[in-house]
Amino acid sequence: MSKALLILGGLALLFAALVYPVAAVLSGQAVEAYVIAGKDPEAIKIDQQIFEPPKGAAKDSKAYRDAVMEIYGSRADEPTRVLFVPAEKFRRPAELPTLVLLPVDKQKGENPLQVKTVYFLAQKTAIGAAGVGALLLAIGFFTRKKPIK
Repeated sequence: MSKALLILGGLALLFAALVYPVAAVLSGQAVEAYVIAGKDPEAIKIDQQIFEPPKGAAKDSKAYRDAVMEIYGSRADEPTRVLFVPAEKFRRPAELPTLVLLPVDKQKGENPLQVKTVYFLAQKTAIGAAGVGALLLAIGFFTRKKPIK
């Protein structure tokens, strides 16, 4: 029994050590996009037709980016790194091709997985696995048979 506890404790510590590298590999696959509440396609077509760039704003300015975002939905201040989102869900507006938008409908339950969520869960998982591993190792160590002298 104590041998099994020692093995399980070692495996739990190994799992705790591997959680962050796995999270890092996953974050390498992330796409950085502005997550916005999207508009319906008809409203987008109308907004594209009446779009006028802000006067005096360069294409790389925040004002121009915000104006383009408002064509497709709400504005977002910061891009978000998301995982496991199909490529066809992203929009690259013709008005600003360097901008990557991810329109979501929160009412339909669309909540893309964010990299910061993965790291939050990795931290909790690593701490929990390390604690369980240490506990199992301690129990296995103290319950092993001692040789008779």
